[in-house]
Amino acid sequence: MLKKLRHIGVMVDNFEEAVEKFKGFGLTCAEVKEDKPMDLFIAFMAIGDTAIEVLHHTQPDKGDVPISKVVRSQKGAINHLCFEVDNLEESIRDFERNGAKMIEGCPRKGAHGRIAFFYPETTAGVLI
Repeated sequence: MLKKLRHIGVMVDNFEEAVEKFKGFGLTCAEVKEDKPMDLFIAFMAIGDTAIEVLHHTQPDKGDVPISKVVRSQKGAINHLCFEVDNLEESIRDFERNGAKMIEGCPRKGAHGRIAFFYPETTAGVLI
């Protein structure tokens, strides 16, 4: 069962500039992480119980990780929506029963626990 919107992922070209811009808008940078397997810098900009997750790829796509290929292909500023759930396996089954197809390599370890991504073409065009 979906509990809440955890964060909205935003892909940026310039990580430091984007973090400073969001700080200027009044958001607090709660955490910065590096995800080396995905070649990402990640900043969580807190706003209430939700966050904006600022994402920046540090390297060009190598094309060898399916989840990386899909995440990188989501063009535009808003990259994905992240929901907090009671039970990941149960939520995956619910999504799949409703036609969503999980991306290969998921579920996997994420910045704050286990995550699963679904192909946008199976979730109304939104990477979830």
